[in-house]
Amino acid sequence: MAKDNPWTIELDKFYQGYSPLAFANSLTETGGGGSASVMQNVDIINGDYLTQGPGLADLTNGTEAGVVTETIQYIMDKAVASDVTYAVGTSKLFKISSTTVASGGTPSWPVSITSCTEGESIQVLKGNLYTFFNKSSGGDISKYDLSSTFDHDWGSTVPTGNAALQKAPHPSDKKEDIIAFGNGRYLGTYIAATNTLAPTKLDFGNDAEVADVIYNANFWYIAVNSGVTGTNRTEGQIYLYDGSATETTLTDETGVGMQRIGFLYRINGIIYVAYQDLSSTEGFIIGYIQGTQIKELRRFTGALPTFNQKTLYKGTILFLSSGLVYSAGAMVDDLPFQLSQIADGGHATVGAIAAPFGTPMISSTDGASAFRLAKFSGYATASNWKSIIMPVSGGKYKGFLDEVTVFTKSLGASARCDLIVEANQGATSSTTKQITGTGKTRHYFTNFGLTQIEDLRVYLNFANGSATNDCAIRKVILSGHYVEST
Repeated sequence: MAKDNPWTIELDKFYQGYSPLAFANSLTETGGGGSASVMQNVDIINGDYLTQGPGLADLTNGTEAGVVTETIQYIMDKAVASDVTYAVGTSKLFKISSTTVASGGTPSWPVSITSCTEGESIQVLKGNLYTFFNKSSGGDISKYDLSSTFDHDWGSTVPTGNAALQKAPHPSDKKEDIIAFGNGRYLGTYIAATNTLAPTKLDFGNDAEVADVIYNANFWYIAVNSGVTGTNRTEGQIYLYDGSATETTLTDETGVGMQRIGFLYRINGIIYVAYQDLSSTEGFIIGYIQGTQIKELRRFTGALPTFNQKTLYKGTILFLSSGLVYSAGAMVDDLPFQLSQIADGGHATVGAIAAPFGTPMISSTDGASAFRLAKFSGYATASNWKSIIMPVSGGKYKGFLDEVTVFTKSLGASARCDLIVEANQGATSSTTKQITGTGKTRHYFTNFGLTQIEDLRVYLNFANGSATNDCAIRKVILSGHYVEST
């Protein structure tokens, strides 16, 4: 029977990701019908529906029971040969395929890097693999001919200009026959054509540290933080340096201001920046360079990701923060830039992320004796999503929820999502309704056990779902009517 004073709310367009203010308020009302106030391990980047984020499966030999007995700190983000890439941990170089961390063979994998205490980054140049690493004092570069020969102190002994590196982060990138790398306060270069290493090519000052370096359109982009590190505010600058890496002067710069830079990332010629405002507890930002400005796109919470914690996935930037995997961007240009929390990182402390074979893989540790290298596989069941708060009251009237219709894709066996409506600033919860049924696409519910309510939000919980058959939500329609408040 039709009721007087009806109201209807539709939730769709889940590709919007987090509400713009979700980082500051889990009860936010800001955003559209598909915006989230809270989410855990949810995939919304496909554009047409909301579903469970990917689960994780360990690579063969990818834990302490195999050969990963330390935290992998950097994973090459491309294949060096068919189904082959490399990663570096705190003391070893690892050889990795799409399914397995290599064990034994010739040479015997993984290979210990002499004096290495912190692996930093890896580059392949002219048929050789160069691994940047720190030691208990200072740093160095190991060289491997991709066959059988290693020279673990190559950087400090062999090339023209050989010298020890600083003990510092060593982000790196390459073009043709040149590697540019961070070396504490310096940008260093290696030019293969002349076998010349210049560890201190550019000097940014005694309180500076290179956070990341990437190559784009005949320029090196160099992210530099200056000031006292730790919990202190620092200043970030992004410098442009000529691609030939022969000059000792910079081409241009972009000031980020009193903010710390985490990483730079290039997609289709656009340089994205992750940076942090220490004056705000929710001050982690993804933006992009436009001229001499940084244009803010989205804010997020958690630890600021670094140069080894980024990769490309379905047209979006995946990055690690506080043990979780986030997605930022859009799969196609027709969709808006979104930020979402898509997957768990594994153990509590994450190391690196990369997708050299297309499927993202993530390293992590429990901080003690457990280590893993895992890749996206199946669907997470530790997955949930909450909409923004939506008012259904005004004046002397409050809302009454009559029915909810949920549209899904055709569900497989054991696919399930539990629907709860939270009312009155999340303080009151409805009865739980099960979205399930093999082959079903439309799910109709009534009798939620809620009376007069001021506002509501939809809570979708996949905890009782399937790791093999997801429960993809296309649309949620809520219908009710206004009643005079008592």
